Amino acid sequence: MSAHRPEHLAQAAAWVVGSLDPAEQREFETHLSEGCDECRAEIARLSEGATLLAASAPPARPSPAVRARVMAEVRRDAAARATRPATPPPATTPGSVKVIEFPKPRRPWAVLAWAAAAVVLAVFSIISARQVDQLKRESAGLRDQIAKAEKQLADERHWVEVMSAPDARTAELAATPDAAGALRARATFDPKSHDAVIVFQGLKAPGDRDFELWALRGNEAASLGLIHPDADGNATLRVEVTGDVSDLVAFAVSLEQKGGSPTKTAPTGPVVMIGKLSG
Repeated sequence: MSAHRPEHLAQAAAWVVGSLDPAEQREFETHLSEGCDECRAEIARLSEGATLLAASAPPARPSPAVRARVMAEVRRDAAARATRPATPPPATTPGSVKVIEFPKPRRPWAVLAWAAAAVVLAVFSIISARQVDQLKRESAGLRDQIAKAEKQLADERHWVEVMSAPDARTAELAATPDAAGALRARATFDPKSHDAVIVFQGLKAPGDRDFELWALRGNEAASLGLIHPDADGNATLRVEVTGDVSDLVAFAVSLEQKGGSPTKTAPTGPVVMIGKLSG
């Protein structure tokens, strides 16, 4: 009798689902025939579990084509058995051979069970992969949102620092005689960062005109961009004053044609607001 080895249990599982090659099957069945109770018990346990798993699957009716192929195979096998000459059993002497009946593998059920398990595993793997991809996309989106929020927070903090800088210079812009309506503005300029924040009220331009902000240095002017107020005429402009700011003396607002002054070095329309910087 061959000794029981741990690998025999793995062979028992493969034997139940019919996946042993011919040589392994002969070797394992010889081991069974020698009376290994442990392997026989394992086969009974696995066969019962495979049957229960297969039975838990919903019944499916085979297609006519599959049914026809199966029945043709059954008839062909029956005809081959009917014409095969009987083979007499080998002569034996009393006590020379010990025949042990062991359960036949339930291969159709077992194969169905393993196939069902494989389908479940494949579906679970696909769902898991999709969930992982979705989580990755959501995580990347959250990181982008956090980065944008951090940048916006840094920008706001910077402009708050501009308006509260210890050596900031301010200017109250008042309406000129050329202005139509009560225009008001206050400018805060930080010489260290060259940034300025100007808050406007009452700016309501005709549909074919634009307001433009100017930095005044002596008799020279430089455009700081167009002002786009809301429906109530309010606007806040945050700008960087480029160049030498040591001789910056005032801010002004002109009413220009649509798109602003074509020169960008001097207003071409009437100046409607002006304010001198303090300090």
